[in-house]
Amino acid sequence: MAIPPKKPNSSTNLRTIAQSRLGRSVNLRETNASASEALGVLYELALSPKTAPGALALLHELQVHQVELDLQAEELRTATATLEAELARQMQRYDKSPAGHLILDSHGRVADVNLTGAQQLGAERELVRGQRLDHFLTPQSAIALQALLARAGQGHASSELTLVARPDSDAKARTVCASARIDPAGLGILLAFLDMPTR
Repeated sequence: MAIPPKKPNSSTNLRTIAQSRLGRSVNLRETNASASEALGVLYELALSPKTAPGALALLHELQVHQVELDLQAEELRTATATLEAELARQMQRYDKSPAGHLILDSHGRVADVNLTGAQQLGAERELVRGQRLDHFLTPQSAIALQALLARAGQGHASSELTLVARPDSDAKARTVCASARIDPAGLGILLAFLDMPTR
């Protein structure tokens, strides 16, 4: 008994017809045909009794896909707004922290500093970033800080430290509890200065 030949896939048939009407072979991943032109061809196919069922099914599929894309875009906008709001909150907490927070690179330069840290050093944050931390300290304070950082290279280290700013700085001498550890992100050393109460 002879096996009847398989009917071509209706979607493939419609795609072939659409390609011929668009005037060239259309690649699914790359096409120069405008969306309105392609939809026009699809609407024409929907008017023909032979191709109407398949064309309407494809049109419905496109509409569903468009709704899915709209929903995904809305979810992305909502997620982006949520992340931006959370980032703003975290940055505010970082800047308003009672402790000075700094990230030092391997050369002792300040990669980042919060507002409190910049105030402790007696300089604007923009002037602190990219500078060596010891640039803002007297030689004696810089030596004490280097000893702390050397211990931090072998693990977490903390100690009481007197920061004596350079004479040309607006900062006053202060005693801080300094804490340092290697940055887990591999950016250098995390450093925190917490002002000690005056005795």
